[in-house]
Amino acid sequence: MTEAIRRCDVLLVEDDVELEALMGSYLARDGLAVRTAHSGSSALRLLENMQPKVAVLDFRLPDMNGVELSQKIRQHLPNLPIIMMSGAIGSMEHDLLEKIGVRVFVNKPVPLRSLLRAVMQLMQEHP
Repeated sequence: MTEAIRRCDVLLVEDDVELEALMGSYLARDGLAVRTAHSGSSALRLLENMQPKVAVLDFRLPDMNGVELSQKIRQHLPNLPIIMMSGAIGSMEHDLLEKIGVRVFVNKPVPLRSLLRAVMQLMQEHP
């Protein structure tokens, strides 16, 4: 890594800019350092210079889906707790998410308080 690792509690990957801003500001309001990306490839670039404590990923992104992104993240950060968000997901996809180690799945629209609670719980379980 060419520069110092930046403090990051949460990596939030959401392609809907308004939703990303809403969720990011809600999490930051509780003192969390939140870094955001709007695609899988931009998230992977951010991970070159940071080690988040939790990743919150949208299942449907413009350049890859959440499963693909999770698998790529696992190559570099195998123990990173991942929360996956989606408006609709099939049972086959849900089984795959469990297989690749996604810890929490939340349906959209995401209740912000529930998202914060899940993030905080995962951060406590994986200090």
